[in-house]
Amino acid sequence: MLRLLILLLCLLSVEPVAADPAAKGVGAPPARDNPAREWTEWDGPVSGPAAQPGRSVWFLASDLRNGGVVGVYRGLAEAGRLLGWRVTLLDGQGQRNSLLQFLERAQRERPAAVALGGFDAQEFQPQIQGLHALGVPVLGWHAGDKPGPVPGLLFTNISTSPLAAAQAAADYIAASSRGPVGVVLFTDSRFAIATAKTRQAVRQLQTCRRCKVLAVEDISLAQVQQLLPARVAELYRRHGKAWTHSIGINDLYYDSIGYPLGKLNASVVNISLGDGSLSAMRRIRAGLMQEATIAEPLHLHGWQMADELNRAFARQPPSLYVTQPHLLVKQTIRDSYLSIGYDPANGYRRAYAAIWFPRH
Repeated sequence: MLRLLILLLCLLSVEPVAADPAAKGVGAPPARDNPAREWTEWDGPVSGPAAQPGRSVWFLASDLRNGGVVGVYRGLAEAGRLLGWRVTLLDGQGQRNSLLQFLERAQRERPAAVALGGFDAQEFQPQIQGLHALGVPVLGWHAGDKPGPVPGLLFTNISTSPLAAAQAAADYIAASSRGPVGVVLFTDSRFAIATAKTRQAVRQLQTCRRCKVLAVEDISLAQVQQLLPARVAELYRRHGKAWTHSIGINDLYYDSIGYPLGKLNASVVNISLGDGSLSAMRRIRAGLMQEATIAEPLHLHGWQMADELNRAFARQPPSLYVTQPHLLVKQTIRDSYLSIGYDPANGYRRAYAAIWFPRH
């Protein structure tokens, strides 16, 4: 308790950050003109309900091998300690049946709220609606194809704009390359947000006269290690040096792409649409098999998840805040990101603490 009090005093002892008047918790902030530019000003909500302590929150992780899910959980756990909550982590290990069992168990044990980490809510509609009937709010991170409330299903879905992320990746390819560009996209159709990102990336690439979409490969994130090597060999046999770039909906694809590409002596520029994992940033910094990732502020999303839950507990509407994606390349990855992940210095912890613990 003493540590939490000290943390709170430190957060609130600094002058509040300025917020964009147009983004005080009522929608998406205006897009930055350069997604690689540092994000130093808070553009999220500046008002909301005071802390609702003593709550039990279950975080259902799709798969803790996904660095994005891990980063969001860590942010939620950090914010939850400040709010006086008990946050329970349950790992689905990429298995639908495990997630189904967790949701059914939640109906029996009735936590104060359930947070979905990285899997589609629509697949579990009956179980989620059963929780609603019991008065248990449910929200998600990457639990739908776009950010914001999902009527009848989710209090809100937390994500950057998948369309902005896809546009940033396609723009980067067009701006950083010369000559013909041949792109293979790796996606996982189990996730609506992955499908949305992939479709938008294809649309953006089609506006580039030098760019050609060679293939869209549907490979489950849970089976990347097993399936990707053979798929890479087949793609290179089919396209050869015409394959110049890859866009993956997650950094996980590039955890396993180095060996098969190296064995083929293939030179392919690999870019990810999310989420800025630690392994991806280390690869990018070292110049090994990945050139860029469109990172999401994962810890911030965990704090946003706590704020949205706090609003649900206070029977207030969601903030409708949508964060912006950030392009990470070798030159923009700070040393600190290699240990804690991409974490913008925009004062989000201070801003949320000021909402939860107002000074009168």
